[in-house]
Amino acid sequence: MSDNNPKLSAEFYLGVALFLVYVALALTAPLLVSERRWTTEWLVITELCLLVLLLLGLVFLKVLHAVLLWIASTKAIRYLRAHLQQKHSLGAAANAGQLSLDAKEQCRALREALRAHWGWRWRFRQPWLLLTCNDTAIARLLPGLVTSGWLLTDDGVLLWSGASQSGQPDVAWLKQLYKLRRHRPVDAVIAVTDGEAYLPSQRHGTHPYGMSLARVVKALRWSAPVYMLDVAATNAAGSSNSPVVACELSNHADATAIEVALRSLGGQLAQRGMAQLAHGDRNSYLAKLSQQLDTRSKALIDWSAGLTARQRWAIPIRGIAFAPYPSGTSTQPEMLDSANLPHWRYLSEAARRQPGKRIGWHPMTVCAGFALAAVGLWFAGMLASSWFNSRDVHAAQQAVTEIRSAPDAAARLHALLALQQQIERYEYRTQQHAPLLTRFGLNRDADVLAALWQPYAKASREMLVTPVQQNLEATLVDLGQLQTSTLDDKTSRWALGGRDDLKAYLMLAHPERTEPDFLARRLTQDWSTEARITQGEKQDLAERLFKFYAEHLKANPDWKIEPRPELVAGARQTLLAVIGARSAQETLYRGILNGAGNKYPDLTLPSLTAGTDTRGLLRSTAAVPGVYTRQAYEGYVADAIDAAATRRDVAADWVLTGSQVAAVTATKSADELRAALTEQYFAEYAAHWQDFMNSLQWESAATLPAAIDQLKLLADARQSPAIALMKSLAYQGGAGVQKTSLSDALVSKAKDILGKKDDAPDSAKAAPTGPLDAAFGPVLRLAGHPGQAVQGGNNDLSLQRYLDRITALRLHLQQVSTGADADDRARQMAQAMFRGTSSDLADTQAYAQLVAASLGAEWAGMGEALFVRPVAQATQTIVLPAQASLNDVWQRFIVAEWNRIFAGRYPFANTTNDASLPELAQFLRPQGGTIQTFLATQLAGVLELQGDQWMPAAGARGITFDPEFLKTINILQRIGAHMLVQGDPQYRFELKPIATPGLTDTKLTIDGQKLHYYNQRETWIRMTWPASNLQDPGTLLQWQTEKAGTNKNYEYGGRFALLRMIGHGHIVPIDSATVQITWPAVPDTRGPLEESTDVQSGKAPYEIRFLMRSEAGQGVLELLPLRGLKLPQRVFLVGKGGAAVDLPSPAARNAKRGGV
Repeated sequence: MSDNNPKLSAEFYLGVALFLVYVALALTAPLLVSERRWTTEWLVITELCLLVLLLLGLVFLKVLHAVLLWIASTKAIRYLRAHLQQKHSLGAAANAGQLSLDAKEQCRALREALRAHWGWRWRFRQPWLLLTCNDTAIARLLPGLVTSGWLLTDDGVLLWSGASQSGQPDVAWLKQLYKLRRHRPVDAVIAVTDGEAYLPSQRHGTHPYGMSLARVVKALRWSAPVYMLDVAATNAAGSSNSPVVACELSNHADATAIEVALRSLGGQLAQRGMAQLAHGDRNSYLAKLSQQLDTRSKALIDWSAGLTARQRWAIPIRGIAFAPYPSGTSTQPEMLDSANLPHWRYLSEAARRQPGKRIGWHPMTVCAGFALAAVGLWFAGMLASSWFNSRDVHAAQQAVTEIRSAPDAAARLHALLALQQQIERYEYRTQQHAPLLTRFGLNRDADVLAALWQPYAKASREMLVTPVQQNLEATLVDLGQLQTSTLDDKTSRWALGGRDDLKAYLMLAHPERTEPDFLARRLTQDWSTEARITQGEKQDLAERLFKFYAEHLKANPDWKIEPRPELVAGARQTLLAVIGARSAQETLYRGILNGAGNKYPDLTLPSLTAGTDTRGLLRSTAAVPGVYTRQAYEGYVADAIDAAATRRDVAADWVLTGSQVAAVTATKSADELRAALTEQYFAEYAAHWQDFMNSLQWESAATLPAAIDQLKLLADARQSPAIALMKSLAYQGGAGVQKTSLSDALVSKAKDILGKKDDAPDSAKAAPTGPLDAAFGPVLRLAGHPGQAVQGGNNDLSLQRYLDRITALRLHLQQVSTGADADDRARQMAQAMFRGTSSDLADTQAYAQLVAASLGAEWAGMGEALFVRPVAQATQTIVLPAQASLNDVWQRFIVAEWNRIFAGRYPFANTTNDASLPELAQFLRPQGGTIQTFLATQLAGVLELQGDQWMPAAGARGITFDPEFLKTINILQRIGAHMLVQGDPQYRFELKPIATPGLTDTKLTIDGQKLHYYNQRETWIRMTWPASNLQDPGTLLQWQTEKAGTNKNYEYGGRFALLRMIGHGHIVPIDSATVQITWPAVPDTRGPLEESTDVQSGKAPYEIRFLMRSEAGQGVLELLPLRGLKLPQRVFLVGKGGAAVDLPSPAARNAKRGGV
């Protein structure tokens, strides 16, 4: 036989056959699908099933191979025994040459011998049988094998590893053998035992034979079938003629199975031995072997069963054979060596029928396992992918079907939204990533998405674009027919609003110009539908549908509409006429600003105060855009304005002029355009700088030392951030100033010399003017910029003078802070300021307010932060102790005296005891009154009387008055000013009755002054309070109805009887000087027959009404706030609450009112 490895051949051809069957069925499946009209999904599933069956067949190919191997083993061709002596001599010579070689050299010699004998595929031409266990028996059986370690026979390759020093097989030799034949190191392991020696039991797995077999398995990583060869008595007939005596065992045979097999073999041997003897055959080998088996079977059974059960790796004993030793007395060469025993042929054939297997983690096993797991996962993923993709495709088909079969407009809109959602879903999956379970080679998201765009384009054109197009064209028709000769503001605004409609219309016609956000908003507003849906649902659908449409319009230019050129031309003509040249100038101006880009960085507070530290002094989070700086103007903007004015053209708005470039109409010359652009730029320039400077904030200082440190840094000529900021501001304010060139200066000087004119001093010459003089003028004058000081209205106001005053104030405060009597001196300074007397604190504060006011309303925030706030904060740290002292004076001299005189008296308390009017006048008198004297002497510097209202003075920065104090003194001031206008406390007023149905007579008595009304003509009656004659003070109201007699009520006595009576009436203002007072006509006593009030309504049946007017103010009504009035206990709010409140400066108040 030329090839003894049918396994690989069978696997190869069987695999080819399975593949051809799969190809045939795979090619036939599409024809079957087309005949039965199956869907594409079913075709994919069919192909997947065929592929799975092919792979399963390849996986179970070993089972088919085993069947094929069993069939081939029955038809194996035996090698001829020709040339046996030649081969035996060749093997003996080769073995003799390897006596001294080590394991590596032995394996190399074996390889060379096999390659020379067999050629290609020498590894698998013959089975490899490894002999082990009893080395003595092996040496006696095969002397040549022991010499070289390998022996070539006609039936196989016999191998022997020899024993190491430990008595076990040589592991190094076994590893070399493994490297020589990795796929299947050996086909069988022959456990050779001496039949004449004692065979120990393997019950505990400690015998060297079991350990030797385990070491072989471990070293070779291969579990080959193990056959036991028990060598015993010599066969007189010769080794080559010895019959094969053996029994095969099943896999994992136990002791019982082995015993049954040996007994059966023993019986057969006994029969054949008796038969030989009966025929006169003198060879008693079989009979002796049968006899030996009877005595040795027990040991063989225990040894074999223990070997199978007690090892770490399974060592299956697949058979037991018996062979004789070679005859040592024979003269024939073949009788001296057992290489030609038929047993090797039997064992080789048995090894082919029982292949071994790998053990442990062999790389091929691991790779095969991973490959099989990957294939299984891939197939599972393909099945899941086919199901998920089929479901998704079905959902997409359903969305397309619904939009085609929708019964009405509302259903079509919802179907369009569902189709849009499907597109969004597939679009996301194609742009980002598809779900894992939809991949595995079956994903068709891109194809499905391309298929969904077609029905969407058609449906969106019908339901979305067409209604919008009709509405836009109707608007453009009206816009084109508009008469532009006479336009009012309303019509102009409507026309300008039509530009957005024109822009949306042109975007639909030119998708490359689409602005998604703008287009979606306009289409939502201009869309109309016939669907019967609510307004809210319509708005929601429009926003969702048009947002998606606008976002994808640019990528789908085939969605464009065909515009009507006449409508576009008419609308453009109207818009151009309405917008005019101003729009062109604005476009040009914005183009100049956009051209600056990011060339110039924004300026912040740290960059404007470079070289100084603003921490603890100033803070601001605002910034000035870089394009509005002097560097930007001189480096770019000025040249850009000149270039634009020279060209006199503008990049036209594509909405108004299409793709052409329109020139500005010649309504302005180049100089006029340059001036207009420059004026617009510097207007925004000044506005940005004013906003930045007004955003400055002064850091707070809670203590006097902290305030002193702030003032010191503020006035420091080298380290002051305020000085650096003012210098930077003055520099930025000089942008655009026309400077005199050197040549012009020389020519002017020569003219003056030749003309012999007396030059004015240099300081009197007019400084160059700039476009920012009006806006930055106050700042430049304050900073002492050349040419600005003379133009100012007050030369005394300057930054340097302010800093000098700050320095003087700081030194004064420092002396106060470090002195021994610091608290007393601070209190004296504060009291001097309260009284309005001259002091450094008050003078500096007044000067700071003047400086801030000189800046004007445009720079009010800057003046407040840079000039007023530092002094006010320092003032606050001084006046806090003095405020507590003044509060104590107010309590001891004013509040205590007031409570002593008026406590428990009306109107300050609800009692029958009236307060004394002279005593009240003594407190309220405008000139010399107790309260007025206190205010004039103690608070003249911080309170000022404006009309009849006391208001905090402009110098009261850092001082917080108690609101109740201001409210109370203003009430008393107003009463005193009106009640004591003639010296004595008295009010003059007039009363006029009003007729009431059902009342026939009314009498009102006030301090003896009577008003009698009996429904005659109404007239004004003059009265005074209190009356000149106070012998019978009091009030009384009497009335008479048509059905009853005289009744009376509101009878009060005392000086404040009128106030008590008015307090029970209902007062309604008529105008600034007249009020209506209503008293319910309720008698003070009631009888059973008298009229009563309406119990259910709670109102009196009659109301007595009078009109009252006064000569000044509200007259007697001004006394009503005195009811329950109590003087506040303090003048100032001292503590955390007071320290946190601040009052705006006059400049800040003017800025809020819009004044200058």
